[in-house]
This record gives sequence, C-alpha cells and structure tokens, in this order.
Amino acid sequence: MVLRKAVKGEEEKVLSFYYELIDLMKEREYKPSWTKGVYPAMEDIDPAIANAELYLALEDERIIGAFILNRRQGDGYDKVSWTVPAEPGKVSVVHLLAVYPGNHRSGTGTMLLQKIVELCRDRGDEVIRLDTRTGNVPAIRLYEKFGFIFCGNYEMTYPTTGTVEFCIFELKI
Repeated sequence: MVLRKAVKGEEEKVLSFYYELIDLMKEREYKPSWTKGVYPAMEDIDPAIANAELYLALEDERIIGAFILNRRQGDGYDKVSWTVPAEPGKVSVVHLLAVYPGNHRSGTGTMLLQKIVELCRDRGDEVIRLDTRTGNVPAIRLYEKFGFIFCGNYEMTYPTTGTVEFCIFELKI
C-alpha cells in the first residue's frame, strides 16, 4: 500500500471512489450516511486537494482508502466536552475517512489512522478529533480499538445532512 497526498487532476477519481463506496455499501447493515452529489461532493474534494489536505491509500494505483486532514472543526465542536484542552492551532480534524469495502478487515483503516497520527505529530499537534454517525458501528470499533476516547453523542447541523447525532472522538498525541 502506498499512502500519499492527492494531486490536482485526481478530483474525479477521488469522487468516484467515494461514490462507488456508497453504491457498494447501500445494502449493507452499516452503510455510509453520505449522499452522492451532497456529501461528499466536488465542493469538498477540490479544495482539500488544492490545500494538500486529502490523502489516498493506493494498491496498484487503485484507491483503497482516503481521508481529509485539516484544522476545521465542525459546527457544534465547541459544545463538546473534550478531554484534551488544546488551542485550535494544535488540533487536527479527520474528515471523510473511508476504506474500500473489499479492503475492510484488512488493517487498512488502522494503517490510515497510524499515518494520521504520524502527520499530526510531525506538525506538533496535541490532539486529533473526528466524528461519525452514531450507527457506524465498524468505525466506532476501529476508533476505540485504536485508542480514541469517546467524548459523547452530540447533535450537529451540517448543510449536507441537516441536524443529526454524531459520536465524537479524540486522541491525545
């Protein structure tokens, strides 16, 4: 597996990865709550690539995993009872973490989280934060097994999802 930043010109390939994942998992018990054309959309992918925030895990040039890592905390993060107090410039936030369904239970998710920790340590961060829908049991298990601390369920409002409940996690670096 090769892990690298996505580059300009890969926007369609990345969006296709997420859309294929949505299609392949729509009948599964734990499916993503994402909607094609709503979230993720090119409005999420394009700036993440332009700002060097989107990372790809590749096998034979095929995307098997992806995530966005930046400092943008979601609306409602200010209401969370965080266990690690940190200045905004020392907090990294993970968005759109995904593993291709054929690679589930292969260790790919753990490898992506290890890379995220490495990137955050290198830039001097103190904490990593992320959220997932309350019904996303496989993701919740992955985060807890990796050492993320559950900070509670919180309702948050996003333009793409409306007001929904999320499980909030953080990992002290």
